Amino acid sequence: MYKGQKSIRGGIQDFLCPFTDMYISQGSNGAYSHKGIMANDVRGSSAGVRYPYYAPCDCKCINTYPVTGQIMWQSLKKVRFANGRVDYATFMTAHDNSMDAKIGQVVLQGQQLGNMGNKGFSNVTGIHCHIEVSQSNNTAWVKNQYGNYHFYYEYDLDDCYFVDNTNIIYGRGGNWRTTGQVPVQETSGKEVVDQILHKGSKVKFDGVFSVDIIKRGTNLFGNTKLTGVSINNYYNEKAKSYHWLPLDDFTEVDKYGSSQGQDQVVTGGASYVLNKNVYEVQDIDVKSNSALLVLNGHKVWVYSTFLYEV
Repeated sequence: MYKGQKSIRGGIQDFLCPFTDMYISQGSNGAYSHKGIMANDVRGSSAGVRYPYYAPCDCKCINTYPVTGQIMWQSLKKVRFANGRVDYATFMTAHDNSMDAKIGQVVLQGQQLGNMGNKGFSNVTGIHCHIEVSQSNNTAWVKNQYGNYHFYYEYDLDDCYFVDNTNIIYGRGGNWRTTGQVPVQETSGKEVVDQILHKGSKVKFDGVFSVDIIKRGTNLFGNTKLTGVSINNYYNEKAKSYHWLPLDDFTEVDKYGSSQGQDQVVTGGASYVLNKNVYEVQDIDVKSNSALLVLNGHKVWVYSTFLYEV
């Protein structure tokens, strides 16, 4: 994108590539600080130059990490990503030597967000911007098995931002898309997959979820994140039947989503599960942003933010 560029279609901002020139010096799941995470290190057209980069959407500063010139940002509203998903964007930029952002500061799409730099731990790939994106409003910043921090719901960046007016010098073979390649409406009469759920939408669960508790004598488990029910209410049998999820369609994984080494014997408070099945939304509740699904004949209300329309 260029300075001042804006893009909004159907009332939703497109999440734009923050860089005018993009040379990816280190990609997703690379060595060192990128092992096991989906961040990119991006420099400009010439190495060693502290090029500016711009706000991919209207966003707000959520947190700062001055030692590494690092800032966590979040979109003010839901945005449209390059994979078609519509959700909040939470993203991290790092190594800005001139960092002066303050928590709560709002930067509008197209305004300068920062400068490439080498502040902190960036002695491998030189002057650049380290960037990673979560397609959610979850701000958890967690350490993986390799000691690298990342978002829970991060995506590869070619699934995140549109590259309109970005000169891709070295894109590491990514499936980079412009807004023209991701239409807002389909004209063929097919269902529009816009991530705005309604009755009849086809959805998948989006993420790895903890088994917070197992209902005694049943094959049901509770998850506070998916349902909004507190662990105390689960323990004290105050949760409704539609707040319990059947384990049948879930596979035991580790917290990174791998099923390798798992024995499929799920333990409350210790296990993690993944669900790749497609379900049809039976009803929605706008006030609580929840959707009603039927899993193995069991009705379940879950937050829509953890569902991905397909």
